[in-house]
Amino acid sequence: MVLLGLVALLFAGALSQRVPARAPLSAAGPRVGALTDDQRVGGLRFAPDVHPLDQQVILAVIARARSEARALIDQVDGAVTVRVAATGENVAGVTSSRPGGYDVVLDLGAVSRQLGERGIARLVLHELGHVVDFALVPDDLARKLDEGVPRGYGCEAGASDGACAGRRERFAETFAKWATGDIGAALSIGYRIPPPDSLEAWGEPLARLEGAG
Repeated sequence: MVLLGLVALLFAGALSQRVPARAPLSAAGPRVGALTDDQRVGGLRFAPDVHPLDQQVILAVIARARSEARALIDQVDGAVTVRVAATGENVAGVTSSRPGGYDVVLDLGAVSRQLGERGIARLVLHELGHVVDFALVPDDLARKLDEGVPRGYGCEAGASDGACAGRRERFAETFAKWATGDIGAALSIGYRIPPPDSLEAWGEPLARLEGAG
């Protein structure tokens, strides 16, 4: 899931809603299981009501991502259906699993208006990072990658960002930073999770997953 925020806060949902304080994108549901051959070679699917211009924006974000990240997304996108819609108060994106695949909902309107192209790139790649995590990253590698991400700052009761952020959100946020090379300075979206000392070093194990069975 992705949260939005104002300059001092972070993450938002619908157009009329403010972008709240830095918070995590959200993901829900169990692993779907092994991807089928058709899913591995298939492309991203869009719900029938997704406007062609929104489709182009999303595909352009993926096309601009670093090649290793694109290769991982290419392995999983055939299992993904994307919708563009409001996702609730203080939420900009949601990823969930279902039998046979994954659903990604993006509030492109709110993010575009408040955060522009950088915000859209973070939103799209954070949510697709959840799918990469669910579908491709084994538990031992997930733990290793999480060890390479500094703890966030602050952990207030009931919060889900900063030091309270869960592993899946920490992975998805760092995946998006690695995929774009943008650590998010002055970008009010995310979980207040510091970047690794080196995004290149952090992502090396992921790059080795490229082309994995």
